[in-house]
Amino acid sequence: MKNVFLLIVFACFIASCNVTESIVFNQDGSGDFLVTYEMGEAMKAFEKSMGGGDNKEKKEGGEVMDTTMVIADIMETYKDSVAALPEKKRLAMEAVKDMYMRMQVNEDEGVMNFGMGMQFESIEDLRDLSEKFKKLQSLNAQGDQVDAMKENSPLGNFMGNENSDVAYMYTNGGFSRMTSIKLPDETTEDAVDELFDETDENNQQFIAYFQDSFYNVKLTFPKAVKSIDIEGAEFSDDRKTVTYKTNWVEYLKNPKLLDANVKFVDE
Repeated sequence: MKNVFLLIVFACFIASCNVTESIVFNQDGSGDFLVTYEMGEAMKAFEKSMGGGDNKEKKEGGEVMDTTMVIADIMETYKDSVAALPEKKRLAMEAVKDMYMRMQVNEDEGVMNFGMGMQFESIEDLRDLSEKFKKLQSLNAQGDQVDAMKENSPLGNFMGNENSDVAYMYTNGGFSRMTSIKLPDETTEDAVDELFDETDENNQQFIAYFQDSFYNVKLTFPKAVKSIDIEGAEFSDDRKTVTYKTNWVEYLKNPKLLDANVKFVDE
């Protein structure tokens, strides 16, 4: 798994990949948070670019994998090695010990998903979640290469931004997803405009590659949803699960497009 983050970067460089943010709430307010990178289509494009996409004699019976790695379990199993890590990485592991990583692969069906998530006891546990994800990514041995790609390649502009943060609120009456823009000395409106410059010539070269990429949000509650202030949102038959999405480029231009307010059916 040490190359998995670099693999995500390469996949996004070659073609589009979709991201799904999923939150499942239990009756007591606990739940599971998971962000999944769906890289199957991107990897198909990568294989094709390497000359393997048109091979009609490709054999079936490819790799199938569904693995979940809990950071706390890894720390316990390899506690001696963890103790010997440089202090920065050891502290990073300690900070994300309640998180997990999931890898799903089915070569025959073109499935390749990588997820990072955590189980939470209450909505308060999701505070500073973006910082936890950064620390989890910092544990990757290829982290420096990824950072170099983000800083030195025009495609780095398409890998998401670190200037926004998301807060979640969950009550008996509803749920909210709220994005704040972290650019000092700017008004909120101007700050959003600074996140992604669509008129930049370097960005224009690659926008078409990401037109079929989406950021999806999937929310599952123990109560039926009465309403959500997102146009085009889809509901499950029991109205306990609601999904919506926005184009990846539009998300880069304005992360607030994914903000939502949900109201539950009165019981």
